[in-house]
Amino acid sequence: MVDGPEASPGRNLSDDVEGRRDIARTLFLSLLAVVLVRAFLIEPFKIPSSSMMPTLRIGDHIFVSKFSYGLSIPFTKIEFAAWAEPKRGDVVVFLFPKEETLHYIKRVVGVPGDRLEFKGKSIYVNGEIVKAERVTDPALVAKLIGDAEPSADVYREYLGSAIHFIKHSNRKTYDFSSDTQVEIVPPDKFFVLGDNRDDSYDSRSWGLVPRDHLKGKAQVIWLSLDHDAPWTGVGKIRWPRCGTLIH
Repeated sequence: MVDGPEASPGRNLSDDVEGRRDIARTLFLSLLAVVLVRAFLIEPFKIPSSSMMPTLRIGDHIFVSKFSYGLSIPFTKIEFAAWAEPKRGDVVVFLFPKEETLHYIKRVVGVPGDRLEFKGKSIYVNGEIVKAERVTDPALVAKLIGDAEPSADVYREYLGSAIHFIKHSNRKTYDFSSDTQVEIVPPDKFFVLGDNRDDSYDSRSWGLVPRDHLKGKAQVIWLSLDHDAPWTGVGKIRWPRCGTLIH
C-alpha cells in the first residue's frame, strides 16, 4: 500500500524526475548564455551624467559591443585576442584610470601617434583643424538639447569618419577656454573628450586612457528614460531615442 496521493494514470516517478532535470538544464543553459553574451559580446550601461550631450542624455540605456576591438578574459584587463583599434570619433566605454571601479564613456579624439592642440573651442589633430559647423536651425537645437540651456551653442563636428553633434555652454564646469600645450598621444593610449565640451571631465583633466582599460564601443540606445518625468507619466520613456544608433 502506498501512503499518499494516488499517482496520475500514465505518469510515474521517473517521468517527474526527468521533467525537473529538463527544466533545470534549460534554466542553466539560458543563464550560461546570458553570462557568456555579457562577458564576451554585449554589455548594457546606463548614462548617469550629461557629459556626452547631445549624443547621449542622462537616462539613456545603451548596449556596448565588447568584441569591437578584441576579447578579454571576463572581469580582467587581460586581452587574449585583438583585431581592431579604436578610431577617432568612436564612442567608447572604459575603466576610469583614476578609479578603476568606475566606468566612463567618452569620444576618442586622439589615437596613438596623434599630435593634439586646443585653441579656444577648436581642436587640431596633426596640424589640421577638426571641422565643426554651428547649427543655426532652432528646431534642431531644441531637439538636441531641449530648453535647459537656451544659450548653449551646438555644432556638427567631423572627426575622422564620424559626424556627430557637440555642445558648447556658457555655463562651464571646467575652464578649457585657454590654449593648451601640444599633446602627443603615446602608444597604447587614447585621448578622449565628452561631446558636452565645456562640461565634461575627460582627458583634458586627468590624462589618457590605456588600451587595456577599454571595455568596448557604444553601439545603440535601446531605452531612454527621462529622469525628471514621473514613472506614472506617459513621457517617462523618450520613444524617439529608443533604438537609435550612436554616432
